[in-house]
Amino acid sequence: MTAGKWVISGLVVLVLLGIAAIGGYFLYVKSLWDRGSQKIEASKIFGDNPPPDASKDGKGTNILLLGSDARKKDVDYTSARGFRSDTILIAHIPADNSGIYVMSVPRDSWVDIEGHGKAKINAAMSYGGLPLATKTFSEFIGAPIHHVAIIDFEGFQGLSTALGGVDVKSEEAFSSNGSNFEAGVNNVEGKRALDFVRARKNFADGDYTRMRHQQEFLKGVMRKTLSGNTLSDPGKISNIVKEFSPYVTVDDGLSSDKMVKMGFGMRGLKASDMHFFTAPNKGPGRAGKASIIVVDEKEQKRMQEAYANGEVAQFAETAKNGAW
Repeated sequence: MTAGKWVISGLVVLVLLGIAAIGGYFLYVKSLWDRGSQKIEASKIFGDNPPPDASKDGKGTNILLLGSDARKKDVDYTSARGFRSDTILIAHIPADNSGIYVMSVPRDSWVDIEGHGKAKINAAMSYGGLPLATKTFSEFIGAPIHHVAIIDFEGFQGLSTALGGVDVKSEEAFSSNGSNFEAGVNNVEGKRALDFVRARKNFADGDYTRMRHQQEFLKGVMRKTLSGNTLSDPGKISNIVKEFSPYVTVDDGLSSDKMVKMGFGMRGLKASDMHFFTAPNKGPGRAGKASIIVVDEKEQKRMQEAYANGEVAQFAETAKNGAW
């Protein structure tokens, strides 16, 4: 299986845990999450430099989300070698919980990686596991990474099925791995959901369309999850958490209790409160024989200032979704 192509729906679980707390059936849903998900000691990721308490500095929370290969329970992500994530996102939740700002980072972005010089940003995980990857992405945004989640895309088969299918929009018709998609709105479920978000070679701009499809899938998941039919059904909420949590690995600082607290703060979240943009870049380029994505360093500095000052929402308003 290719690497996981979509990772951020863990935030859906976060919101659902908060809703479960309101509904009074939190303990059951919490137990499903705790039994299903895998945990990594935060100290093994951050070492002697843990991130500051995001609840105290007023600048919001940054969560690094990485797509993994087929989930293997014996994988030690803190020292993984040869693992490169095809999907990289950084989710920012403002201090006032007014929305979720999701930045897609092109996997081939050409950056400095400590101890290795210039390389594609997704190589950081291969070179030094989560410690180096987290440090690299923190330097990339110029602000702390507070939490890390690794999610295997196989989980989306059960998630999309538990939701009864998800509506997504495609700009063009295409076929991928035996699944056919029309231009316009498509309902995806199970394997079709995976095929929709995995497709890359079908498109002239490759990774950019794939990132848009990943974002489109999440929008569909959020629309369905936050609909009255889902929120009013404890059984459906429990089933979503049960189906998805076995495919999630998080740092132990992102405990179920903390997720409930964060989710409770976002209990009024609407699908329209989720915003997407792409890390500043100038599009494809070359570094020797390697095909890369060229980082727009001028815009990156503006982005870093936004993350450092808790002004990601303002930056996202002027950011682009694709090549800048």
